[in-house]
Amino acid sequence: MESERIQTEQEQFLRVALPDLYSFLMEEVEKHYNIHPYDIQAHVIKDSEQYQLIFYYGDGFAHQKSKSFSHEAVERMGEEMTDFSKELGEACKEVMIADYFKMMKM
Repeated sequence: MESERIQTEQEQFLRVALPDLYSFLMEEVEKHYNIHPYDIQAHVIKDSEQYQLIFYYGDGFAHQKSKSFSHEAVERMGEEMTDFSKELGEACKEVMIADYFKMMKM
């Protein structure tokens, strides 16, 4: 049975709120880990001091990875974002491999 997640009122789709950042992160994850954008749900919570990026992935989007960044870091899309894309890619890869082997055991 797939778990269903309810989006909070504060969360916005990253693709809508920050399309350049969404494109950058998804391109990095796809290029280095062959994980496609449809395998990940990307959200953001904005406040006056920072952005909290929240990514859901895995079977039923049951797994989550989130991290907060300053507005400046998001605008620069530099090394911090590249490092986060690697963390996200590794986390997604591990979960997808585990999900695959769990599915093959059935």
